[in-house]
Amino acid sequence: MQRWIAVVLVAVVVVPAVVLAQGQPGQRGERLFVYLVESDIPLGDETPHVPGAMWALGEQALVIFVPRDTGRGFILFTNETVDIPAYDRKYFLLALPAGAKPARVKGNATLRTPDGEFPVVFRRPDGGLIEIVARNIDEALERLRELGFQPEFRGRARLERGGGPKPREVSIVAATPAPNPGSSLYVYGGLYFRPVRVSSNYTEYVVPVHGESGASACANVPNAAYIGYDAVSLSLGVLIRGGSVSGVLIADVYRINADGSCTLIQSSSYTLADRSRVWVSGVNLDNSRNYQLAVRLRVYINTYSGAPAVGINGTVQYLRYYYGGQRNYTLAEMLYATATDYYGQPSGYSVYNYVDRILIGPYAAFDGLVEGAFTGGVVLQLTTDAVGGACPGLRWELWLNGMWYVAGSTAYGRYNSGTNGCFYEINTGTYSLSANPYSFAKSFGGGLSWLVKIKFDNGATPYVRAIFVRTAEVFRAWRWVEQWKDFPDAMDMIWINPYMASVVEVYGAPSDPQAGPYVYHGLALLRVNDVGDTYQRIMLQVAGRSVSGSYVDYIKGFEVYIRLSVPTKTSSSSVSLYKANYIKGTSIADITKPWLIDLAQRIHDAINFILIFVPSKVASLLAFLAGQALQSATGSYGLDIIDNNNIRVWWSAPWTGSESDSLLFAIALPMAGSDPYNKMAIEARITKVCLDQFCVSPDQGLRGYIQPSDSLLYTYYLRHRGVKTWMFRGLTRATAKYILT
Repeated sequence: MQRWIAVVLVAVVVVPAVVLAQGQPGQRGERLFVYLVESDIPLGDETPHVPGAMWALGEQALVIFVPRDTGRGFILFTNETVDIPAYDRKYFLLALPAGAKPARVKGNATLRTPDGEFPVVFRRPDGGLIEIVARNIDEALERLRELGFQPEFRGRARLERGGGPKPREVSIVAATPAPNPGSSLYVYGGLYFRPVRVSSNYTEYVVPVHGESGASACANVPNAAYIGYDAVSLSLGVLIRGGSVSGVLIADVYRINADGSCTLIQSSSYTLADRSRVWVSGVNLDNSRNYQLAVRLRVYINTYSGAPAVGINGTVQYLRYYYGGQRNYTLAEMLYATATDYYGQPSGYSVYNYVDRILIGPYAAFDGLVEGAFTGGVVLQLTTDAVGGACPGLRWELWLNGMWYVAGSTAYGRYNSGTNGCFYEINTGTYSLSANPYSFAKSFGGGLSWLVKIKFDNGATPYVRAIFVRTAEVFRAWRWVEQWKDFPDAMDMIWINPYMASVVEVYGAPSDPQAGPYVYHGLALLRVNDVGDTYQRIMLQVAGRSVSGSYVDYIKGFEVYIRLSVPTKTSSSSVSLYKANYIKGTSIADITKPWLIDLAQRIHDAINFILIFVPSKVASLLAFLAGQALQSATGSYGLDIIDNNNIRVWWSAPWTGSESDSLLFAIALPMAGSDPYNKMAIEARITKVCLDQFCVSPDQGLRGYIQPSDSLLYTYYLRHRGVKTWMFRGLTRATAKYILT
């Protein structure tokens, strides 16, 4: 099967007998030989190193991704036909200093070039720049020139893997596996910062932490972002918009002391480059096993042009231990889906254009993904024009975030003589997915999407009339609910009733494509109210909006079905609806209160990430409002007890229409504070979600857990000075409850 491939530029700068300071550009004017390389393995989370090639990154290579092809594509959820670039991690350009001599050592891969063979070793990054994403080859070569080199193209080369370990292959699975009790888990979370607006040359700026003004993990260091215990690695993503800069990014890594002050343990600098990722070597298990870490970011601008804004976010890989049993509250599930309508009819999207790729997304990449518990796949139905009265085979390939190849096959069509058209179904199956694409996206505060490439088996581009989507679990994952250090002998006091979060994100459209363009996007989020909340409330936050052209309408109603592992009624009380509120909308830019930003801001992240690669009006569909206050909900709403374990929460807008796209309901579980339920984790399983007319019933339900409330299960010493929760976008001191009206 032919592959649509991408080009990656890997700059391996071999400077014999010279070690450059980290973050500094190369020797001015040094010539590079550049090769077009075909690799027999994709680049994974291990980076290529050339033994003896000591420079700013040690022996580590620098990777620059550029599109290998750009085709006419259809963005499913915005009904747009636009040019969509495609990347591939198996094809790249590689640059070596002119006249570099191969080292006489054995690697686990060999680079074969017209100018000689070089040993290559794959391992975790040494530090510094990991990779850069460029729009095209010319821009990639210009980046090398900006770093002080003179690249010269020398022809083709091949990178062949030897007998060393290879990246994990994707495999088809029946369901998203739950982690096994007693296992060690790698968990991915984000660090978030506000953009820096550059206005002066030769100036240093401290990058502000996202969230409450003045929030810092260090009492003596402003704008330090909390990382925590048992952090394996930190990578930062840099985006520069509105202009260009020449400068340096400085990452200061701190140890948090018992009194809340911080001690600097490492300061590293990196050359600023747009759409680049850097590896902060000071964040590792040795430094974080017994101490909490924090990081402060600074940028020093030498010169700038235009009105640039430098945006930086990060992804942290944590090591966590899953004990199971009463400790299973540390996990919850995330689900990203396409949906049928209330009557089971598929969503329809009108195309009527020649397209060779379909983009499905973006979905929000919420924090806490557990490596090895991430799955996904696609189910699509397409109608196309026939070719000479017949339906050729339709080759398809499935790419995660348009860069990681997952699967490919051929679909065979059914001919309709009445319309001279063909009907195809693409069912990719469900695959176990690597966490590497998730980590890459989180470095840029990003999102998740599928790119499905299609071609007839004769190489022609199909004329697609319409696309139909049934209910399908596009992505599903287990998430770690919090990221504190977990003690095997007892639970930390700060664990009492922390935030759990099961989340469902749904897209839908009318079953008749001609009724569009009209697309619906909604989310339902289930979590506990607050650390130390004695009311045992489950907070159900629901958001939804539909878009038709420039017209935006808010959610009109919802139903969420929840199955509890405890009785819905006892002799003294029963499950009840405590409060119902609108989240009073303003705009994303005006967010100040941390406890209302999660849904809106994570969707905003997904928008920004996909716009790095694809020009789109996607923001009009996905940009939920985020409120700063609550007001009492109007319309009809209620909580129905279905049986001994199941409840239904529902809401219907008044005839005048809803006033917000987000609602917040508090569900009281008074029995959770009494024996024997106060000694066990209570499971709350979402079994069905209907947002307006679009419904999803997660396979086996979507699980989340409420922590035991018995204080005897916890230690008596508060081991952390500040709270950082996934729900509050990584803020410190974010302990406020929802203020319910």
